[in-house]
Amino acid sequence: MKKVLILTCSTGEGHNSAARAIEAALKTQNIECELADPISFKSEWMKNIVSSLYNDTIRKAPAVFGAVYKLGDLYASTKLPSPVYWANSKYAGILRQYIEENHFDAVICTHLYGMEAMTAIRKDAGFRIPCFGVLTDYVCIPFIADADLTGMFVPTEEVRQELIQKGRPPESVILTGIPVSHVFRDHPPKAEARKMLGIPEDKKVFLVMTGGVGCENMEGLCRKLVGALGEQDLVIVMTGKNEALKNMLDEQYTCSRKLRTVAFTTEVASYMAAADVLLSKSGGLSSTEAAVANIPLVHIRAIPGCETYNATYFSSHDISLWAKNDDDAVRYARELAYNKEKADHMVNMQRKYVNPNAAEQIIQEVEKACDTMG
Repeated sequence: MKKVLILTCSTGEGHNSAARAIEAALKTQNIECELADPISFKSEWMKNIVSSLYNDTIRKAPAVFGAVYKLGDLYASTKLPSPVYWANSKYAGILRQYIEENHFDAVICTHLYGMEAMTAIRKDAGFRIPCFGVLTDYVCIPFIADADLTGMFVPTEEVRQELIQKGRPPESVILTGIPVSHVFRDHPPKAEARKMLGIPEDKKVFLVMTGGVGCENMEGLCRKLVGALGEQDLVIVMTGKNEALKNMLDEQYTCSRKLRTVAFTTEVASYMAAADVLLSKSGGLSSTEAAVANIPLVHIRAIPGCETYNATYFSSHDISLWAKNDDDAVRYARELAYNKEKADHMVNMQRKYVNPNAAEQIIQEVEKACDTMG
């Protein structure tokens, strides 16, 4: 395997994070690779519109996203031709030309759009380049069973069996886990991370993550969390790209030593390493990153759809506690921060159920398929 195209999509940060994790693992093995958004092959304008619409919906109207997700599930159950496949097949010809002209040996997709486009391309028997999908949530999303690829990498045996029941050949559905950057696995010790980030060593640190786009309505949770914690506790809120949320919290807690905000940063792994407990939305990637980093985790504000399935899987396996409201979130966070037995049990369950080496395993499987098909 000499050259790999990775197709991702900027609908949230998760798909891009998985793509970058695979990219880094490929480069470690001196395998040339390139990242691209498949929608950009239709038009750069369309790519930006899709990204903005998705991110605004997640941040401002998560219930709308949940309703759309449920509609997608219902439509997929009808077995009618997929509208997602139809839309992404429209640029399949241009994408195929790009793949062949640039001599890629394999294609890896971390988003459904790329998977559907590659499915359209593979309908031509003359196309022989192996292509793969990577699921980035702990559930089969709507229309994923339509994707007819060389292989599909999944996070759990439950998801693997569900895809097989939906018609995917068993040998093509491979259990690897979700790929995350090696920095979450190889993070610095807590004391070193705190020194690097300027965090006092003598405080219990509660890290709150609001997602890459920074979800709305976090003020109430922050107020309850700060109110319930002592002087030796510190709340750090990662506000993502939501400047309005950051400005609001900064203004409200100007004189407080119990809360600080952090805008969008590439040092997420270091902040996880420095914290005693993490309160986070239940995105597939962010949840996996937390589990690989072995930080006690409280899931909050799950958006209906993928995130509720993620939170259900994690909490049912003791990999997280799922708070259904802000009061529960504060209580669970305090329990994990101050009860070492509970925190240690959760970390042990994270090590049991979450593969920290998924990116490397995916590359091995892709190389194996390329050798077989070559």
